[in-house]
Amino acid sequence: MDGTALDGRAGLFRRPRDGTRTETGWTRVHTAQMLQAMDVGRVRDDGLCMQCGTCAAVCPSAAVSLDWEVDSGYRVVVDQTLCTDCGICVEVCPGTGFDFRPGAWWRGRNAGAPTRDFLGPCRGLWFGWATDPEIRHAGASGGVATAILSGLLETDLADAVLAVGMCEDRPLRAVGVVARSPEEVAACRGSKYDVVAVNTLLRTVLDEPGRYALVGLPCHIQGLRLAQRRSRRLRERVVLALGIFCGLTGEPRATEVAALQAGLDPADLASVSYRGPGWPGGMRLVTREGRVRWRDYPEYYDRYVAAHTPPRCRLCPDALAELADVSVGDAWLERFDGADGVSDLIVRTPGGEQAAAAVAVRLVLQDADPEEMIASQAETYRVKRDILRGRLALRTAAGRPVPDYPGLDLGAGARDWLLGALDLGRERLYRRLAAVRYPSPR
Repeated sequence: MDGTALDGRAGLFRRPRDGTRTETGWTRVHTAQMLQAMDVGRVRDDGLCMQCGTCAAVCPSAAVSLDWEVDSGYRVVVDQTLCTDCGICVEVCPGTGFDFRPGAWWRGRNAGAPTRDFLGPCRGLWFGWATDPEIRHAGASGGVATAILSGLLETDLADAVLAVGMCEDRPLRAVGVVARSPEEVAACRGSKYDVVAVNTLLRTVLDEPGRYALVGLPCHIQGLRLAQRRSRRLRERVVLALGIFCGLTGEPRATEVAALQAGLDPADLASVSYRGPGWPGGMRLVTREGRVRWRDYPEYYDRYVAAHTPPRCRLCPDALAELADVSVGDAWLERFDGADGVSDLIVRTPGGEQAAAAVAVRLVLQDADPEEMIASQAETYRVKRDILRGRLALRTAAGRPVPDYPGLDLGAGARDWLLGALDLGRERLYRRLAAVRYPSPR
């Protein structure tokens, strides 16, 4: 062999550093057969798009955009009249998989931190909550993320936070928000069980100098790291990535179903919130006429709502945002029952350590060990390992494209196949039942 290898991510042939160089030091050889894989349209068509929005942010010719619809969320659109077949959108796309091997390129930022399956690299593990009781009560799980992000702004370690809010004129739609004050960060607090393309805001980072912190789900952090790999500007300007634990997120249709269950017309909604105040909080639906419906969590997240999960979400093994500098999620342990919100907090990188130290007075922290932290995510582990293995195996058996995760043991045993089949069957059944019991008024 002459050293030429097929890069499955971009659908390109690349030759290691022995010819014409691109920014990443590889030679691109475009062939007519490959051109169909030169943009993220193929990822979308294969059902592997994670709806993170990274591709739309980094496309140098503005050929990639995102449509939105209630049934499925964001959909990538590629304008072929603008596309130059540069392949950048595919290079930054996490949808086709991610390298989790011990020597993977991104692990250098973890600086030798110990790592284990599911938990990821860790330099520190804690259970904690915000010292400010109002922030703690208002947050989804103790206000830790809000306290950290607000603290970064107040201590002048960041100029803005890339966060998630709900669209004012379309409250079923989650959108990226650039928050430049603690008050704006507070307005974004609380979980959003609605798919969001927050990484479209990376275009703001590229265009407007400053120091940014990004808060997102594991898919967003993966897209960020891939984009940073090829962009010095993104490496320099995004100073912290705060990852939110993720079992599964929802399509906008999930929120529509929840509103219909509450006896409301989704078209009349003025605002939607999914968690808080208090723990575990609940969903608050407010209509334009001022009517309010409250539904306790996790009871409202029933099988009808849970069935409306983006299909690609069920194929992702990264539950705890392993590529983040700091990761945060609910601490689901019996000893915290009755508390006003407690978070798992994982610090993964030296940058995460510096941020945590800078805002330490804003947090109450208790040391945690790996076993107890994994135990606090028992249901998420079941979804992201046992059921995931089965779902991947079923999809492979059906001849459908699957993401590749080298370094992770995702081979399915008989029990995994069974769990995956039951999960898939339940999803399909409750989608159909929801269409009959809670038909969309659109």
